[in-house]
Amino acid sequence: MAVQDEPPVQPSVVPAQRSGMREGWYPCPSGAARVRYWNGSEWTDQTRPDLLGWVHGPRVMDLPGVFAFGRSDSDDAAGRLGPLDPTLWRRVRNALIALPVLYIALLVPAGLFLSAIGIKDLPEQLLYLIVLVVACGSYGKWHIALRHLWERYKPEQKPAPQPPPVRPDLWADLREAGYDRAARRLDEELAGGELTDVDYVRVARVVQRSARAARTGSGGTGATLELLRPVAEQIEEYGGAAFVHDSRQRDLPMPRLVQHDLITGQARLGVAADTPRNPASHQNRWFALDTEVLRTSMLVVGPPGSGKTRSFARPIIEMLGLQTLVGLASVVVIDPTGSTFGAEVLPGFFDIDIDATRPAQEWGFDLFGGASTPDEAADRLAGAVLPPETAHRDPAADSAARNALYSVIAGFHEREERYPTLRELIDAVLRDSPVPLLNERLQLLNRPALIDLFDGRPRRFSMREINKPTRVRIALPESSSPHAARILARLAIAQFVQVVAAPDADRSVFKGLVVDEAGRFVDEYVVQGLQRARAANAGIVLLTQSMGQFPEHLRSAVFTGTGCKAVFAGVEPQDARYFAEYWGTQWQAETTVTTGSSTSTGTGHSATPGGKKEKSVITAITGSSTVEYQRSVATRAVERPLWSPSEIINDVPTGYALVSLATPDGIRTPPVLVNLRG
Repeated sequence: MAVQDEPPVQPSVVPAQRSGMREGWYPCPSGAARVRYWNGSEWTDQTRPDLLGWVHGPRVMDLPGVFAFGRSDSDDAAGRLGPLDPTLWRRVRNALIALPVLYIALLVPAGLFLSAIGIKDLPEQLLYLIVLVVACGSYGKWHIALRHLWERYKPEQKPAPQPPPVRPDLWADLREAGYDRAARRLDEELAGGELTDVDYVRVARVVQRSARAARTGSGGTGATLELLRPVAEQIEEYGGAAFVHDSRQRDLPMPRLVQHDLITGQARLGVAADTPRNPASHQNRWFALDTEVLRTSMLVVGPPGSGKTRSFARPIIEMLGLQTLVGLASVVVIDPTGSTFGAEVLPGFFDIDIDATRPAQEWGFDLFGGASTPDEAADRLAGAVLPPETAHRDPAADSAARNALYSVIAGFHEREERYPTLRELIDAVLRDSPVPLLNERLQLLNRPALIDLFDGRPRRFSMREINKPTRVRIALPESSSPHAARILARLAIAQFVQVVAAPDADRSVFKGLVVDEAGRFVDEYVVQGLQRARAANAGIVLLTQSMGQFPEHLRSAVFTGTGCKAVFAGVEPQDARYFAEYWGTQWQAETTVTTGSSTSTGTGHSATPGGKKEKSVITAITGSSTVEYQRSVATRAVERPLWSPSEIINDVPTGYALVSLATPDGIRTPPVLVNLRG
């Protein structure tokens, strides 16, 4: 399968009249069947198929991790076979060697036998040769080898040209219901290059959902017309901008880093290396992720500079951002440094940008995340404020702090019929709580920037808002207040877990959480959330430099709780051992070759070692001495790791990653070596 992109357009093909166009996607000036991104002053190398070709393009989505767009069943069946299996080839070769030896050795006995039954001369020789060839061919399975060689080396026949397939109507549901004006409005935008892939998926989803609801009802054609009427009216008025996201964006506000297929929800990360160590089903194919595999959550381990942020986190955030624009997902990004996913990198991307280090920003953070009961509010806040290791090392102190916090919050809620602000909570805890641990931990939040973040800003983000398509970034003040930053991160993660697991959560919206430098923010509650997310149409992506950053008693649970794994070159030996043990072993054939010689004098006898697979004997006679050279080949099955720790450390090139995926229904892929720069 070819994996090369189309070559970039040459400057000579750019027409001068394009200089006045606004930034966006337009038909490629080279004339190819694709669109190219115009940045306002020149054409870029960012291309994608034209919308009509993309919608009706071939797709085969049968394997996790394989990019579906551009594949077809005929492509998978085409191509020449690989080499013959070594075991079968050895059998063929041994039979070929045995044929002349047996012919000479059995010539006299076979001749006597055939003469005795009345077959002589030429028929005798032909019958003898045929019987011998059939016997050797049956043992050597020559018929299988010949068929394999024919399939591999037969002349290729050029298929007869086929007429282009008839492309179905994109808006058949609208036309069948009689709303031709709405369908024509969309066709006009499609012909003019204004309709994006985001527009198509968003509008088609609403139209198909309404038509499906009408067909499953009992009102007949009249019900279909009534259900589609408001949909058609929106389309007639706004065209491709109908049902647009609250941000009013019809595409990402910056060029896409990787190719996305919104119909399957996949993001193409790179190409699986063409190496025997990769599964045959993935070799030399585009490698991709989608929300289905992210439902099992993902752990990404790589040292600084390995590319895990650009090669994994950025494409996943892009993918979830596009799914947000079509109404299918929400994404929350925890940015510890405040700059990894900031406005300089992703300008205009996030709908809600929460940054404690910038007081002038509009958005603050809801301390209790829209909790419905004081018990829920206290549980969320306690999980974030108290150190993760306290519950493991000192359960009594942890329980006392949680009870004291609940008592303060419940009492305030009963008196005021609302939850306290951060300032009110700190004052109440210092006044009423007898637990020093709780008092000390809450004092870490007693900073002007954090008081402003939780209490002083005009709008406050509640985690319950991710039940509708929303893109959120939470930047942490780690450089100025590292302890407070960790409390804020754990609070956001705890609220995310509780929201996705809540009975009233909207399961139709996939909810993704991307946590950079996750080792410092994970506790027992997050580990439990990894399992809850799978059943709640949600997923958590944890990026870390090393497993050593996680609390020691949680490392095993974090590793086994994430279904998808990725490891980059240069990881620590202990991290490599985690992955090697998780990926397990396989049986491999190990061949041992033994050589030797022996000398006999006169009529001396030289014995041949027993237990051989292959033997070669060369006799040299010098005077009365005979020298016998022997070579013995033995093959046995041995159990070896799929990837040993040393191979993970030393054999994964820079710019590559070893990735294994899992789906919620239990399908797993072996580790795949992926070229992320391919």
